[in-house]
Amino acid sequence: MRMRTIPSRHVQQVAELVRRLNRDEIRELVRLVPQLQLEQEEVARRREDLMQWARGQMAQHAGQARPMREEDAFIGDMTVEAYFALPEPERERIWDELYATAIETAQEREVSPNAVVPAG
Repeated sequence: MRMRTIPSRHVQQVAELVRRLNRDEIRELVRLVPQLQLEQEEVARRREDLMQWARGQMAQHAGQARPMREEDAFIGDMTVEAYFALPEPERERIWDELYATAIETAQEREVSPNAVVPAG
């Protein structure tokens, strides 16, 4: 996995210019800079791989997927309907408690020292 770095000012300026291009200008840029075509092909290949995986997952669970119903179990012993009938502050309190419990009980794992953590 490649570490993400803050782009140089020069790269930021080029990116701003590219954002202003229309589709025809982008095609012309890709023709003039063949390296961009290679990156575009790699992105397309990865996108197709991801789409195939997603289709497989959807097919595997096709009979199981359905929208949640009001009577479905949701949090603890509450149904979807009961949870959303609560006032907003009570829902937030319950959610925060469950989140805190999940964090406290989460099993720690070893992480590579050069692991990249996504922003956000």
